[in-house]
Amino acid sequence: MIPAADRFRAAPVSASTVGFMRVWLSLGATAAALALTGCAGAATHTTAQSSTSTPVAAHTHRRAVAHRRAVAHRRAARAAGQLTLITEPADGIAPILSAIAGARRQIDLVMYEDSDSQVDDALAAAERRGVSVRVLLNGGYYGHGSPQNQAAYSSLKGQGVPVRWTPSYFALTHQKTLVVDGRAYILTFNLTPEYYASSRDFGVVDTNAADDAAIEHTFDADWVEHRITPPSGDQLVWSPGSGPAQVDLIDSASGWLDVYNEEMDAPAIQSALAAAARRGVNVRVTMTADSEWDSAFAQLTRAGVHVRTYAADASLYIHAKMILTPDRVFLGSENFSDTSLNDNRELGLITTDAPVRASLGATFASDYANATPYASPSATSGGGSSCSVTASYDSRHHDFDVDVTSTQDDVTATATDSSGQTDSYHTDSHGYVDIYFKAPESATGQTVTVHVGQATCTGTL
Repeated sequence: MIPAADRFRAAPVSASTVGFMRVWLSLGATAAALALTGCAGAATHTTAQSSTSTPVAAHTHRRAVAHRRAVAHRRAARAAGQLTLITEPADGIAPILSAIAGARRQIDLVMYEDSDSQVDDALAAAERRGVSVRVLLNGGYYGHGSPQNQAAYSSLKGQGVPVRWTPSYFALTHQKTLVVDGRAYILTFNLTPEYYASSRDFGVVDTNAADDAAIEHTFDADWVEHRITPPSGDQLVWSPGSGPAQVDLIDSASGWLDVYNEEMDAPAIQSALAAAARRGVNVRVTMTADSEWDSAFAQLTRAGVHVRTYAADASLYIHAKMILTPDRVFLGSENFSDTSLNDNRELGLITTDAPVRASLGATFASDYANATPYASPSATSGGGSSCSVTASYDSRHHDFDVDVTSTQDDVTATATDSSGQTDSYHTDSHGYVDIYFKAPESATGQTVTVHVGQATCTGTL
C-alpha cells in the first residue's frame, strides 16, 4: 500500500493546476458524447426491464445489447495501438522506476499496497526536482486503517511528498495506477517487493488521451474525497460497478475464452463462464489453488469449464486479473468477488490491441500447460452421484458455513461432525447448498461428513 501526506504547493500556476485544467479541457470536449451515451444507456435499461413482456420487446433488447457491445468495441479499437504491455515477473519493477525517473511535470499514484522503499525514494526524488507528486494509499476497510501501508505513508510524508489515505466511502481502494506526465500505467500488481519474483501480473502503459484524462479527473475527485461517477474514457472499466462490463465481455466470446484471477467468488461471473462453456466456448481458467474456491471450481467444471491450478507454494502465484477473448481483453485490478466488483475502487480496461492480446495469449498458454487440472477434493460417488465439501467459520454468526456442491438438485444434505452434531438443508437447482452448521470455533479441524442423496463426501471444519 502507499501512505499519504498533504502539502500545498505555492506557485503562480502549479503543475497540478495545469494538469487539472488539461483534464477538464479534454473532458469538456467529450461531454456531449458522454451525455448521449448516458441517454442510450438509460434507454437500454428501460428496454431491458420490459424485455420479457413481448417478442418485439425482447428483440429490441437484443438489438440494444448488440449496439452497446458495438460501441464498446469501436471505442476499444480506437484506443488500440496506444498500449504497451508489462509482464511480471519477467519485467520486474524497472518500468515503474524508469517512468518515475523520467517524469518532468506530474506524477499521480494510487496504490492498494506499498512496501517498496525504492519506489518511495524515487517519488521523493521527483518531488525534490520540482515534479508535482501526489500519492493516494489505501486506507483500509472503509478507512479503518492500513498497517501494511503505514511505513510507506510515513516515509513519503517525511520526505515532503503529498500523500493522503484513500476515501473511506469505498470498502477498499484496490486500484493500482501510476500516471506520469499524462501517460497512465494500469496495473494488476502492488508495490510489494517480496512478490516481484513469483507473481504472475501485468501492467498496461496507456497513452490514449481520453483514458488518461478520465483517470486524472477521477484522481482529482478522490484526492479531495468528492465522490463521482468516473468517466470511462475510450476503454476504462471502473469499480464500483465493473461487473456488467466483464459479464458482457464473457457473453460476447466465441470459440475460446482464457481467464486469470486470484479469486472466484462472484456468482454473476461464474454463471457467465459456465454459460459460455455450455454454448460450446472453450473456457480455460488458470488460478492458484485455494479451498475457498472449490465450490465455484466444481460448478464450473461440471459446466465444461477447464480449470487448472498452481499449488499455493508453487514458484508461480497467479495474481493477474484477465479475461481474454479472440478479439478483446480485460486487464485490471478487479478480482472476481462481489466486494471487488461492487464496493471497491478498482480500475481496469478492455482493449482490442492485437500485440497486447497476442502476448497475453502466449503467456497464458504456457501457464495453463504447466498447471494441474482441477479435481474436486473429497468427492465420492454413489449410484452415479458425487459431492464435495468445504467449510469455514463465520465469526459473525458463530457457526460454520459448510459449502456442499453435488450433482443432485433438491435433495437433503446432512452434515455430521466427529462429535455427532448434525445439521441439514436442501440443495438448490444446481446441486449447491450452504449448511449453517452450529458448532463452536473450537471445532475447527474436525472432520465433517456430508450425505447428499446417494453421495457421501468429507471435509474439515
